[in-house]
Amino acid sequence: MATPTTNKQSVAFRFDPITVARLKQRAQETHAPQTALAERYIEEGLRHDEHPLIYFRDGAMGRRPALFGTRLDVAQVVTTVRQNGNSMDEAAEGLEIPAAHVEACVRYYADYKDEIDAWIERFNAIAERERERWQRQRQAFV
Repeated sequence: MATPTTNKQSVAFRFDPITVARLKQRAQETHAPQTALAERYIEEGLRHDEHPLIYFRDGAMGRRPALFGTRLDVAQVVTTVRQNGNSMDEAAEGLEIPAAHVEACVRYYADYKDEIDAWIERFNAIAERERERWQRQRQAFV
């Protein structure tokens, strides 16, 4: 998502009272500041308008972009493309999804490369820690 900046601009909007009430309720439920929640919704909405096959979901690693109609994160699709010699067609075949869906992830990646690369690094670090833990468990009873 958008990188937090210290030089934010103040903007005034007028919203329907029902929308404001729903935002307040959601902010209370998620323990998130209303402004941060509204900013997230606007940013994600803009990104979705630019990339219609991409949506955003919460998970153990936080909120991240994912491919509609699948359980795949954009980072997973990008990793699969890389593992297939940067072939979108081979990645699509391996993932059993249409090539157009892989292309949608690659287009998103092109616009938000640093963000997706950070997700990939984070995922790889967690995977490595889990692999090391598994090896320690195996060695514990040898």
